[in-house]
Formats: sequence, C-alpha cells, structure tokens
Amino acid sequence: MPAAPRLVLGLALACLATRSARAELPPPEILRVWVQEMKESPKGPFERIRWFCNDGSVHPARPYPCAERGGGVQHGEWSERVEALREGGYRVGTVLADLRAGDFVGEGADLDALRQILAERSLVRLDDGWIFRGARTYRGALQIEDEEAGARRVIDAMLADPLWRTAPRFFLLRETVRLFPRLADAVTATEVRQLAVQVADRDPGFASLRVKIHNAPDAGDAGRVREHAAAAGRPGVGNLYEKLAAAIDELYASRGATGTLRALAGSSSDEGLAATLREGATALEEADGPAARLAAASRLLAEYRDRLMAPTPPERAHLLLEASLALEDDVYATGNTLVGRLAETARRERLAWLRSTTSALYGAGLIGDRHVRGVESSLVRIGAEPRLRVDDYGWELRYLARPPEWAGRWIHFHFGEAVARFTAIEPMAHLVPQDRLRGSPLLFYSSVIDSLVNDANRLAGIEHRLFGEPAGAGLRALNPGMTRGVLLASEGGHDERLRGDGVYLLPETVSDLPPVAGILTRGEGSSLSHVQLLARNLGIPNVVVGDALLPAVTERLGAPVVLAVSPAGVVQLDEDGPRWDAVFGAAGMDEDAVIRPDLAKLDLSVQRLVPLAQLRASDSGRISGPKGANLGELRNAFGSAVPDGFVIPFGVFRALLDRPLGPGEPPVWDWMRARYERIASLGDQPAERERVVSEFLARLRDWIVSVDTPELRRDVEAMLEATFGPDGSYGVFVRSDTNVEDLPGFTGAGLNLTVPNCVGADRVLEAIHQVWASPFTERAYGWRQAHMERPEYVFPAVVVQLGFPSEKSGVMVTADVDTGDPFWLSVAVNEGVGGAVDGQAAESLRVRSDGEAVLFLSQATAPRRALLAPEGGVVKLPASGSDAVLEPGEIEQLVELARTAPRQFPELRSDGGPPIPADIEFAFRDGRLAILQLRPFVESKSARRNKYLLELDARLGARGSERVDLDEVPEVPAR
Repeated sequence: MPAAPRLVLGLALACLATRSARAELPPPEILRVWVQEMKESPKGPFERIRWFCNDGSVHPARPYPCAERGGGVQHGEWSERVEALREGGYRVGTVLADLRAGDFVGEGADLDALRQILAERSLVRLDDGWIFRGARTYRGALQIEDEEAGARRVIDAMLADPLWRTAPRFFLLRETVRLFPRLADAVTATEVRQLAVQVADRDPGFASLRVKIHNAPDAGDAGRVREHAAAAGRPGVGNLYEKLAAAIDELYASRGATGTLRALAGSSSDEGLAATLREGATALEEADGPAARLAAASRLLAEYRDRLMAPTPPERAHLLLEASLALEDDVYATGNTLVGRLAETARRERLAWLRSTTSALYGAGLIGDRHVRGVESSLVRIGAEPRLRVDDYGWELRYLARPPEWAGRWIHFHFGEAVARFTAIEPMAHLVPQDRLRGSPLLFYSSVIDSLVNDANRLAGIEHRLFGEPAGAGLRALNPGMTRGVLLASEGGHDERLRGDGVYLLPETVSDLPPVAGILTRGEGSSLSHVQLLARNLGIPNVVVGDALLPAVTERLGAPVVLAVSPAGVVQLDEDGPRWDAVFGAAGMDEDAVIRPDLAKLDLSVQRLVPLAQLRASDSGRISGPKGANLGELRNAFGSAVPDGFVIPFGVFRALLDRPLGPGEPPVWDWMRARYERIASLGDQPAERERVVSEFLARLRDWIVSVDTPELRRDVEAMLEATFGPDGSYGVFVRSDTNVEDLPGFTGAGLNLTVPNCVGADRVLEAIHQVWASPFTERAYGWRQAHMERPEYVFPAVVVQLGFPSEKSGVMVTADVDTGDPFWLSVAVNEGVGGAVDGQAAESLRVRSDGEAVLFLSQATAPRRALLAPEGGVVKLPASGSDAVLEPGEIEQLVELARTAPRQFPELRSDGGPPIPADIEFAFRDGRLAILQLRPFVESKSARRNKYLLELDARLGARGSERVDLDEVPEVPAR
C-alpha cells in the first residue's frame, strides 16, 4: 500500500508530460500524411544508419566503432518525425534490438508500451510492412539476427517473471511470442489472409476470392488461386499468386502441427518436455478424421496452457508456446475443413465441435477458465435429455453464442487503448482486433454456433433479417423497440454531435450519449449502464452486431433504415421505403415516457440543508429528488452501509432563479419561461429552433455556474464540518437530484452530473453550481424535452454524500433485465468506483433470487479502474484482468439486499401484485457492502405493445414447447 501514492503521482506526471508533448504535434490528418510518406519512403521510419553502442554512444556506419565500448548493434536512426511521434505518445518505428528486457517485467512492467509495440507488429503483418515497407530493402536498417536476439531477450525475461505466468497476462505473453520474430516461423492464417489482400490490391478481379479466403477459407483455396491466376491473372502479380497458393498448401498440409511438435521435441534438452511433445504429435497422427484431430489439437492447446502456468524454466515454456501456436493454426485449418460438412452433420456432433473448439480458445488465451466452465455447463444442460424443448434449446444456444463477444472483449482489454491510439494516425489499425479473431479458432466456432442458432430460430419461428437476408447469431437483441432513421457510424467521442434521427453503429455502449433513434453496438458494454437503461426506458432499439455482419452494415452508412427489435428478440434491420409507411402508421407507438412532475406535491419553501437521516422516500418530488429521498430511506433501514450526507433541496435552486439575469434584465425565472414559449413556437423551423435552444442553454448554464451564493457557502461549510469533520479530511460525491427522475415511464438515469470525490469546501461549492447547471446541457435537454410538458418546472436538488473508496462497484436489478423474470437478479460490476454505470465492459451475472445458482454472462474487461485520489477526483489505473470480480460472499450479500429491499421501500410494492424491480447501485470494500443508490427499475412498455413487433413474436409461443432431436441433421433453410 505505501507504494500506491507514488504510483498515482507517477501516473499523473506521466500523463501530464504526454499531454504536453502531444500538444506540439500537428493534427491527426497531418500525422496520417507522415505515416503514408513513411510507407512510401525507401528508408521507412529512418533517417540514416548508425551504430548504437552499449555505453550509450551513437556512431556513423563505419566498421566496428562499438568494439571498445562494450559492443552494440547497427540499425536505422529514427527520423525527426518518428522522434516527434514517439514523444507524443505514439510508439512507432520500434527496433526490437534496442528493447530493454527489464522494462517489461516486475510490478512496474510497461504493459502499455508492450501493447503498442505488438499493435505495430500487427500492422506490419496487415499492411505489407507498414512504415517498415521500404526499410526492408534499406541495407543496415534492421538486422534480423539482432531483431530476433532482442525479441528473445524480452521473451526470456517475461518467461522468468512469475507475474507473466498468471491468467490475466497469459494472452499478452502468447501474443508477444506470436508477433515477435521467431527463428522457425511457419505459415499462419494471418499471413495467408494478408497475402490475399496484397493480391486483391493489385488485381481487382481477385476481390471475391479474397472475401472467400477471409470469411470461409479451406484447403481448396490454393487451387482456386491458381485457377484464377491461369484464367484471369494480371501479368505483374504472377509470383504473388503462387506465393499465396503455396502458403495455403502449407497451412493445410496434412502434417500440420505434427511436424512442428516433433521438431520442437528434437530441439529440446529437457527429455520430459520432449516426450510430452512427441506424445502430442502421436495423438494428432492417430486422430481418425478431422473431427478427432480437432478434438486432439484442442485438448493439447488447453493442456499446454495449463503446463505454462506452472513454474517451469523459460526455455521449456518457450517451446510450449511455440507448440501452442502451431496447434492453433492446426485447429484453424482443421475447423475450416469441417465447415464444409456442416450441412450433413447432426446437432449433437456440432455441439461436440463447439466443446472441442472452446478448449482451443482457452488454450489460445482468448477466453478463460470461467468461460469454459460456462460453456461446459450449458452443453451439459443441453445433453441432459435426448429431446429438449425448443425454448430451452434456443436459450442455451444464445448463451453458447457469447464466446465471440468474450474473446473480442478480452482483446479489447489488452489492445483497445493501443489500437485507438494508432487509429488516429493509421485508420487501418482498427482491423488489428478483427484480424486476430478471424485468424483464430473463433472463425470455426462462429460458423458452427451460427448454424445452430439459425436452426433454433427456425424451429422457434425466429428469423433475424439484415437488409432482406436471413441473419443468425450475428445479431443479438438488447432493447426492444422500433424506429426509422439514417444509418450512421460514430466513435462515441464526447465532443461528437450526434443526430437525433441517427441509427448509430457504435464501438461499444458508450458512457455519454445524446438522444438517438437507434443503437447498433459492436460490443455490449454493460447492459446496466446509464445509457442502456435510458435506451430501455425510452424504447430505443439496441442490437449487438457481430463482426461477420459489420461489412453489410457499414456499406449502407448514410442510407435511411428501419430497425425493429421485438420483445422476444427478433431483429430486423432493413432499408426504409414506402412499404414501411403503413407499418409505422399502424404501429401506434405509445408515448408512455411522458414526464409529468407532481407540481402539487412540490414544496419550494424548504430552503435549509437537510441531513439524509431526516429524509424519507415520501420526500421524493417534494423537497428533493429520488436520490436524496431514497438515500434517506436507505440510511434509516441499513445504517452505516449507506454513506452519510445531506441534500440541498429544490427550494434553494428555485429561489436563485428570482435573481436578475443581469443588470437591467428580468428575473431568470421569467426569462426562462419566455424562452421556452419562444422555442415551442418554432416547431416548424428546426434549424432556427436548434439555434435558439443552443443559445438559451449556454447562457443559462453560464449564469448558474457563475452566480455568487455567499449564504449557500456559509450553510454548506457548516454542514460539511458537522457531517464529515475538518475540511480537507474527506472527499464527497456531489450529485444532481432533479424532480424529473424516476417518474412513471421515465428513469432519467445518468442524464445529469455527478462530480466525484470533491475535497475541500471550495471544490464542493464549485461542484454544486456545476450540478445545478447539468440538467441544462444539450444532451440532458434533448433526452428530456421530447417527453416533457411544462419544461420550466425542472428543479435540481443536490446530494452531497461521503465518497466510498470501493474496490469494486456496480449495479443490480432485482429481475432479469431481458425477460422481467423476478426469480433472477441481473448484476453488473467492475473494479474500482463507478463500476458498470458508465458503460464499462462489466462482469455480468444472472443470479437466482435465492442465491442457489449463478450464471456467468461476461467478464469485466474495462482496461482501467477508477480510484479515489487523496487530493480529490479520481485516477484511472490498469484493471487487473481477473476473470472474477465478485466473491461468493459478496453475491450472498446482494441476494439478501434484493430480498429485503421491497420491505423497506413502499414504491417497490405494487398494490396487491409482486414487488416492482429495483435498480440498486452498490460497492464493496474488504468484503463490506455499501449501498449507494436505489430506484424503481423503469422500462418502456410501448415496445412491448407495438403491433408490428408483437406480430414478429406471434409464431414463437406455440412452438416453444415442441421437442428437438439432437441426433437429427438440421434442415438447411431455403435461400
């Protein structure tokens, strides 16, 4: 623990230095030109050749200047542009011979630098050498023997470090060995795909075969390449055709990993390891057919991973990693052979293929032991009886469709930040994660599960449609709803202005999103994030799109589309047109999310600060919003489990509005009402309306933030000391708590501001003004205004609550968020503070309400965790990568909380009916539960009453009880 402050300070200083350096760089569009010029330069990223001696001196390229200086290496010297990029945080032009092994081991291992180096190595493979393209023929720029020696030094040091023999780092370790130069490289799936790209770049007629090699490769592709070269090949590409065909032949050679394992056994001085490798080669040779070989290679992959986790000398571990990489390519090739047999294969055998491939994914580091156990449990449930119900079959297959998402999230955990960094200067960098996934056994797994999900959908009557074509496991419904709009893409940046009529393809469910028509995500993020709850509340359809379907989506960007997601999860994404007019006209989408605060209940006369202990749930909408009222109720019911605090009631803010807007101007309240009337009159002038709204909100926010409040300062300072102690000895969270949250049909979750960990009265006062202003941002206004009558009656109270230094935190909904089943709890949690609510990729669990079963849905893969800083605010540190965040005892506490909450809160008890589900924010430290918030869980009912959506589901109910014969071959749907 004593090292933590130094670590935080060091991180802060490093970030400051990076920001300072980056400020001197040209804008990204110029940097992209620099990168392109390096690609085209015969010197690549280098200016000249130099000797780099071990004493730190640098010398011109002449014979042996390092002989008397402790030795050294010769290679290219970076150009000024590369130096500037590296100083600005872009780790480009890395020379492996110069790497210091000590930088990548121990507690302070520079994992961020390693990830950038590996991202660059991926770009080198993806883009024909990338910025090193010309340098490959620049004599002396890179000496392969020095590069291999530098790579080996780093790998040996990592293998000697016990921290690299842990599950969170295994994938990164294995990727280092895979991407660094190796003495005996074999042809890999990645190389085959990149050769296909190079051919297509020079021969446009090869494009369709390139797509085939990327999406559904097999050994016959070598013959297809040669046939194309003979019939329609371009003269200048001749050698490249044969190089690609030969690479395909080698990848699918019958010996595959067998020869590699025997060669590695022969090179090992460890007889025990040599015997292990020979036994593995024999098992592959004796496998009877591709299905048996798939099972054998997958089993060996998992076994070798487990052996690597045990203490073993670096040389032994290195050979096991080399064997593991050869086995992965063997599984890839064998799986692609089996894809051609899917049409004649029974369900049971396909499920066996999934079991085998799951072991391969584990062995490759793409998923962890917890994922494997989840898949295995699902397969056991499926096979428990010979003929299971269609509903159960479909449910289990939807669970088995999760590994592609798991693997994608794990790659993002390790490489998301590095890829985002490189994408600013090289747009092709976004292909790095896709390339890794598509070159792995996941390609085969996805083909098999897609065939089974299509089968389950056919049996149940479900058919997802993507622009008129059937789509299987590549679409997964999150929120029901129906909309029409323009298909657009966004990177989810905070400064990006998104259109209200956009159906947006997002990289993940982001933490901050303005109102949009529909959401398509490439990664689910947290299903309980604020944005996700808002989308569910307002009936905004939200769908996860798998990588295989992304091209069909992206090629239609800018087109008008219709997105329909039924309550049962049927998805349709189609081009808009006249035929949809009748559907939308008859749909009768109910406007149930209308915001009608209870003005008769509102009591603006209370203008004193109110301790939480004096508040109850009945005060919600009277003197405070639901946060403060519910926290008071929670404090009364659960005592110290709820951090203490106080509320600044609505009346304080309302009294502030009686002050003049400026010298000689009207009171702010009168000015606001006049502006709202003006905005309402511009309904047929959208451009003018948008301008007036923007100017109105900007001026109102500026006034709120800057207005002087000496009396409030005095009262707040006194209450802070009375509640928490001496100034500066604690940190508080300052939260917005309006009268237009958690109303029937509208949650408002996450719309307004929370300022975390404010230390010192001055910062608390500043935060109060910022929180008061937050309901008047354009995002909050946009979400709220389309659903609000009498918009001037928006009054923010402010909750000031002691910060809880949580080790883990998250959200629990006391029902299954997908089905509404009250016998299951939905839990999402991350390390640190603010877990799950801000859209992080969270650990997601489905917990039975009696605590007797826990279903693992996804691992927490947010790469950073937020911690409270002693001086105020939060710092972001690397997350652990652990495959489990919540401990069993902590889950038990959440189950008990879910059981007792309805007894404590009247608004969670419906008249004569079952309890209303609760949305609870929680945290843990040292195994102790803290309750941070509780509100009713609100979702849109309109999507569940929509006629068209209900018709999509109409056929499902009758078929759910029919039985599935696992020994049958599924019907092939007509196309």
